[in-house]
Amino acid sequence: MDQYNPYDINKPRQKKGADNAVIGLLTGLASALVGLVLVYFLMYNSVGLSFYLNLFKGQPTFAAASKPISLAMIVNLVPFYYFLNRKAYQSTKGVIIATALLGVLFVLYKFVW
Repeated sequence: MDQYNPYDINKPRQKKGADNAVIGLLTGLASALVGLVLVYFLMYNSVGLSFYLNLFKGQPTFAAASKPISLAMIVNLVPFYYFLNRKAYQSTKGVIIATALLGVLFVLYKFVW
């Protein structure tokens, strides 16, 4: 009779969370949004919310809007390393896809719009 051994090292481990690229994509997009809010509260709180939102409405100088967008993309390192340490590689791919999409939007915003 086969007995259950909880210390068997050859047994594959069950993952506790869902390992899905869509979860990583949504987490990456949400963390970038949280990053934009953090940048506002840390750097632009003294000038007001209307000035901060006008940075993204196509003002003549794009250099002012590139700083908050790039800092918001850096916040994606947090879920990236979280999923990487949990060995949730599909979710890590989703965070990378979200960062790439934000990078493409960043370039389009800078050179096209």
